[in-house]
Amino acid sequence: MRYSLVIGLGALTLAASPLGAVETEGVEFFRNEVKPILEQNCFKCHGGLDEKGHPKVRGGLQLISRKGLMKGGAHGAAFNETDPAKSIILEALSYQNEDLQMPPRGKLPDEDQEKITRWLEMGAPWTPEDADVLVEIHDPLAGVTEVNEKTKAHWSYKPMERPEPPKVSDPAWAVNPVDAFVLAKLDEKGLKPVGEASKAALLRRLSYDLTGLPPSLEEIKSFEADASPDAWSKQVDRLLATPQYGEKWARHWLDIVRYAESNGFERDNEKPFVWRYRDYVIRSFNDDKPYDRFVAEQIAGDELPDKTADSQIATGMLRLMAWDDEPADRKQHFFDVLDDNVRTVTEGFLAMTAGCARCHDHKGDPIPQSDYFKFTSFFRGIEPMGQGGKQTQFIHSPELAENRDLQLTELGAEEKRIREWMAKCEEGALTNVQRTNPEVAARVSNLTATDRWLVTDARLRPTNWFYTTKPPEEDWSAVGFRAERANWQQGPAGFGTAAPGVQARTVWTGQDIWLQTTFGLETIPKSVLLHLYHDENIEIYLNGQPVLRREHHVADYERITASREFMSALQTGRNVLSVHVHQTAGGQFFDLGLEIDAVTPSDLVLNRQYRSVSRKDRETYRRGQARLEEIENLKRSPGIEAMVVTEGGPVPPPTHIHLRGSAHAEGDEVQPGFPAIWGGEVAAVTPPAADAKTSGRRLALAKWMTRPDNPRTSRVMVNRIWQHHFGRGLSPTPNDFGYLGTAPTHPELLDWLATEFVARGWSVKAMHRLLLNSKVYRLSIASDTKEAAADPANDLFWRFNPRRLGAEELRDSILLSTGELNLEMKGPSIFIPMPEEVLATSSTKGGKWGNSPPDQANRRSVYVKIKRSLQPPMFTDFDLADTDTTCPVRFTTTVPTQALAMMNSEFIHDKATALAKRLDSEHPGDLQAQVKRAFELVVSRQPDEGEVIRSLAFINKLKTDSKLAPEMALQRFAVAVFSFNEFFYLD
Repeated sequence: MRYSLVIGLGALTLAASPLGAVETEGVEFFRNEVKPILEQNCFKCHGGLDEKGHPKVRGGLQLISRKGLMKGGAHGAAFNETDPAKSIILEALSYQNEDLQMPPRGKLPDEDQEKITRWLEMGAPWTPEDADVLVEIHDPLAGVTEVNEKTKAHWSYKPMERPEPPKVSDPAWAVNPVDAFVLAKLDEKGLKPVGEASKAALLRRLSYDLTGLPPSLEEIKSFEADASPDAWSKQVDRLLATPQYGEKWARHWLDIVRYAESNGFERDNEKPFVWRYRDYVIRSFNDDKPYDRFVAEQIAGDELPDKTADSQIATGMLRLMAWDDEPADRKQHFFDVLDDNVRTVTEGFLAMTAGCARCHDHKGDPIPQSDYFKFTSFFRGIEPMGQGGKQTQFIHSPELAENRDLQLTELGAEEKRIREWMAKCEEGALTNVQRTNPEVAARVSNLTATDRWLVTDARLRPTNWFYTTKPPEEDWSAVGFRAERANWQQGPAGFGTAAPGVQARTVWTGQDIWLQTTFGLETIPKSVLLHLYHDENIEIYLNGQPVLRREHHVADYERITASREFMSALQTGRNVLSVHVHQTAGGQFFDLGLEIDAVTPSDLVLNRQYRSVSRKDRETYRRGQARLEEIENLKRSPGIEAMVVTEGGPVPPPTHIHLRGSAHAEGDEVQPGFPAIWGGEVAAVTPPAADAKTSGRRLALAKWMTRPDNPRTSRVMVNRIWQHHFGRGLSPTPNDFGYLGTAPTHPELLDWLATEFVARGWSVKAMHRLLLNSKVYRLSIASDTKEAAADPANDLFWRFNPRRLGAEELRDSILLSTGELNLEMKGPSIFIPMPEEVLATSSTKGGKWGNSPPDQANRRSVYVKIKRSLQPPMFTDFDLADTDTTCPVRFTTTVPTQALAMMNSEFIHDKATALAKRLDSEHPGDLQAQVKRAFELVVSRQPDEGEVIRSLAFINKLKTDSKLAPEMALQRFAVAVFSFNEFFYLD
């Protein structure tokens, strides 16, 4: 009662005070103590004027008046009248929210924060003369963040219409509707297109555009000699039919879907078998798979009623994101992964930047935050990476089952060929070792590479272990204990999250794990090797006997000779291997393999110290082993292993709006639905069957996206096709068709192409033929003074834009010129030689960059391993796509490091040596013929007389002045040829 009385008296005293006196005191405090702080730290960005005298209002917040304080900005009212302590302005000043810290250049002194806090507690009084002042801001985006008549009329939010091709000044230009639309724009501006490019330039342009490779000189001469009316269209059809077309255009698509084969972050572990997705994309383009089917397979290939192996592999697109195997906040990271999928799908397929609405309503488009989470709910049922223990799945599909007998016959024949070759290789190796090292030859056992392994580790075919993370019974390590009877789980090695250079197949995140497996023996071997990778402390028991204890962790597999205790515990028949691993901090990993210590025929071939076979045979033998392992997997299952999307069941968890994007601040629940700007209808999700493994939500999304009348899907894809033929899209922002993007220069043409795309069955090749057979595609790069002055950026396509070759095109063209390019298609990715200096930059041991045999390392660049933290210098020098997010347009830079790389890199000098050897072998002793052949191979033409004279003078000067041997002088000439601008640029 006493305390209540005091409070009551205080309230009475306050009420009795004259209101004006309180306001005067507050205003004085604001004027003298608070306003100077705001003027010095806040006004400049929140209502003040910039250096040009224009109002500057960051985040929509004006702090130059009390009215602005109450109105607030992007985060709402800056002052909370009900509870001043919860005011946004105090949250920003406290620096407690890492995403909202003001002023940005440094936290205010505690004294200043205390003054502002006291001022807000007074009710935020303000000086009367400027309490209601607000600056006027011209906002070009005013009204565009809401669904209204204005936003519905935006060019890409409107339904598609099919305009008629316009009448133009030159009827000969109207045969192809594409040309009619382009010429109509030029007519409006009084401009004229330049003339047609030469046949040689056109074929080089077309060949690179469709295949990423140059034409041969013979192909150019054949085209130049063809005077038939359809000479050009025949070249278009020829190149579209080549397998290299799919490789080239798949690379464009891989940019969009942020294709990479590793997870990124600190460990950057592999995404196993994800290369199957890359091969799927190549096949899809080569087969001219209808684009609507292509889209549906990647979004919901596992939910399609007629799903196939390909359609399930296609869902690997949703696994391509960067993924942290040990995030600080698992829940937040789970939604970060979903966010990555939402952004990739909405930007890559719909040119809609929905990801900007994750934390708040979109600031430039009519996309409320609720729309973002409606999109998220389509993917809510997707299991996290590694959920259930495996990173990959075996895909079962009807067509594989139907062709099972044929498949087994083909696999059997392939296996027989491989084994016969390997047996001959082993026989030759043994003969050589008997001659050079008879003591080793005497120790050779007839054990096969498989039989010698009692327990295989994860580097081979991983062993399935029984395991538990709950403390087991006391006799868990005894010989009679049966883990399967104790209901332990089962999963393949290795176990954990990840460690340097390895990736877990079975997820274990706790402190302890107990494991058990068994193996059989007919006879006791003389010696056994343990291949052990552990993090941290480990105890190993064999048949109930403790045989090994280790502490701390290791950074790679240890090769340990079995102890006397281990060998004594071995027995014929069944052996029980039990393990306990205890983890305290950091990442964790366990794997164990047991191998009989003997020399096998396989060892003779693969162990370089025996020098029993050539390097080429050794690499071929190793590839044979890998293929036999893959064949065994295929024989055991009517499916193939791939990284695909899986869901936890037919009913996904609920999806809530996240306040300010935080997974820990859940708001209202939302259901799958489509953007409000297009009606906002709730998705029609077919109720799944009781035994369904997925929700069917992604299929509902795919059906909506591929509707013929969807206002974005076909527009976006034809814009991309135009982009890769003409240097930029009709809309130069191919991932953003909203208000923050750039409107198309030819909107009627874009709509006509989009409707034509649908009318032609969503055929990408049909759109290629339409665009490539246009006159505008065959224009020269020549400039014209009048046109250049009126349209310097060539927005109206009065000429053709020259372009520099991409990183992959450069590498592939160099390999083609040396005669080394291997056109073998599909399969696991290859490793090309990497400089040691680059490998040293990797945080993982040795960069985990493999070695491929030379013939494999010379395959096309689309098959080169894409590791997020470690990329070949030539790719990074020449603007390889960013792999962390969807990449709509690659940068095209011109920087000194590119010239230095072309003069000094090991790759260029190796290939220049190879080119010089080819020139010498084709024209031995004839330097003039060698020079001419170099031009033919590198720039697809014959040099003129002056070029030959200068080239010969250059080579002779190297021999006389620099004292280079003839072969080295020719090599230096080859280096110079690779740096020709004519080689780098298409005209």
